[in-house]
Amino acid sequence: MVQSQTLQRANSRRRAQSEFLPTAMRVVSVLIVFCSLLTAGFTFYPEWVRLHDMKRDLAKEKTRLEELNKQAKDREQEVRLLLNDPEYLEMIARDRLDLMKEGETIFRLSSAKPRS
Repeated sequence: MVQSQTLQRANSRRRAQSEFLPTAMRVVSVLIVFCSLLTAGFTFYPEWVRLHDMKRDLAKEKTRLEELNKQAKDREQEVRLLLNDPEYLEMIARDRLDLMKEGETIFRLSSAKPRS
């Protein structure tokens, strides 16, 4: 009977040791994966933030480019009219120089608020 108890204790120790190694290996594997993910996060997070900032800046610049393209088209049209349309040229000259044709009356409406 003493011998059977000794065998049972030895078997239980072997079982405990054989269960400890796989558990320890799982814990070590999880730690390795966690450290790898943490390292990758610290490596790529600044680049991700930089990419986000660059996309935001690109959107702003595209908007500005669209505005400048519209402004350029307006200016090209004005130049075309100044070169090719004598009526437009006359209208601009009369407006800026405060000139008027004979028998014409000019009314200027001011959008300024009256002073109180």
